[in-house]
This record gives sequence, C-alpha cells and structure tokens, in this order.
Amino acid sequence: MTLENIYYVSQTLAVAAILASLIAIWRQQLQTNKIARADMTERVLGKLFSIMEIMTTDAALANHYAKLVKGQEPEDPAIAARLVWFFSLMLQSHNSSFFLWKDRLTDERSIGPHDQTILLHLKTPFFGAEWERVKKRRTYPEDYVKHVEALREKAGLIAEQAHGAAAGGADA
Repeated sequence: MTLENIYYVSQTLAVAAILASLIAIWRQQLQTNKIARADMTERVLGKLFSIMEIMTTDAALANHYAKLVKGQEPEDPAIAARLVWFFSLMLQSHNSSFFLWKDRLTDERSIGPHDQTILLHLKTPFFGAEWERVKKRRTYPEDYVKHVEALREKAGLIAEQAHGAAAGGADA
C-alpha cells in the first residue's frame, strides 16, 4: 500500500467519523426537542389544572358553576362576575396553549384538553355570550378566534351527525 493510498483511506475514515458525529448530534437534538416539548406541555397543562382548581377550592362557586353547566344562569351579579372571571382565565390559558401549539413548542397533548374544556364552556349560553362579547371587543388575536370558531363548527357538525344518526335509528 502506497503512502497515497493510506492518505485516501485516512481521509475517507475522517469523513465517515465526521458524518457519524453529525448524525449523533442530530439525534441528540431531536431528543432534546422532545424533552423540551414534554416540559412545556406539562407546564401548559399545569396552568390549565391550576385554573380549574379554583372550582375545587371554592365550594359555592363550584356549585354555581355546576348549575351553569346544567343551564341555570346565575342570578347574583357577583357570582356571574366571578364565573366570567373564571372563563376569562380559561380563555387566557387556552390562548397560551394555542400559540405554543401553533409554534410547535407543544403538541396535541396540551392543546387537546384545552380545546375540549373550551368547547364544554362554550356550549353554555352564559359562556357563549361572553365569548361573543370578547370577540366583538377583539380581545384575542384573529388566528386564535378562528381556531375557536373552527372548533365550535366542528363540534356542531359532529353533534348534528350524532343527532341525525339517532333520529335515523329511531325511524327504523
């Protein structure tokens, strides 16, 4: 083997080592990104759960909230104001989760529970009316509002399909 051949073999091995180290760094970066997303997802969900904890620590408010979800609007303006405040906190948490998800800093594990929770709230006329007021005031960015409206539309279509299937099954 000539000196020139040894040189070419060593250059080939050096290139292979560089490529292997680049692949190792790339895989390490992917793992680091996954860990960062998991951490952000945990923090975002923690924020949602801490807001929901308000209802578990205040029995009177939880009672009014339960009545509201069942369709009974609060008569006391102070209770109504506290429920609007709670809903506002939920919207702020959902808004944060939406933008983190949109920027790919979290994944469906964080936006999914927020989406479901907001849809549950928007089904009540009380929170639905508050959402409409917030939309008119342009409290939230347009892309967030479009996301929530798309969720509402999708939920409405699913409800219509379920209702149609139930009605169709009753006719048979």
